[in-house]
Amino acid sequence: MTVQISITLWTIICFVLLMIILHNLLFKPVLRVMDARREKIENAAAKKAEWERTEQEHTAMLADKKAKFVSERQQQIREEIETIHQDSKKSVELAKEARLRLVDNYRAHAEAEQAALLHRLSGNAAELATVFADRLTKE
Repeated sequence: MTVQISITLWTIICFVLLMIILHNLLFKPVLRVMDARREKIENAAAKKAEWERTEQEHTAMLADKKAKFVSERQQQIREEIETIHQDSKKSVELAKEARLRLVDNYRAHAEAEQAALLHRLSGNAAELATVFADRLTKE
């Protein structure tokens, strides 16, 4: 078996030409498509990471706002309860004062009635004593 240089040379030339053609027509477009695909995947991953970070920030802000709202609302409720408590104390005090005034008025009225009755009774007592004495003397 002898090596033919011309066939070997033509084989090498054809192989190199085939590689050049394949490189320009097949490998470069396929590599470009693969690079574009990798770039899209990396962009999508970056966007996903950005969205997740944004979502975490929004979740944290929402939690902060919710906590702030809850604490403010609790403070408002405490203040309203305190106001209601003070108002109820004032109402109780006013009711006590009104009751005391009514008791004083009734007491004064009862004392006046008692004095009037005693005055009438004392006036009637003299008359009754004379009537009683007259009856005793008649019998």
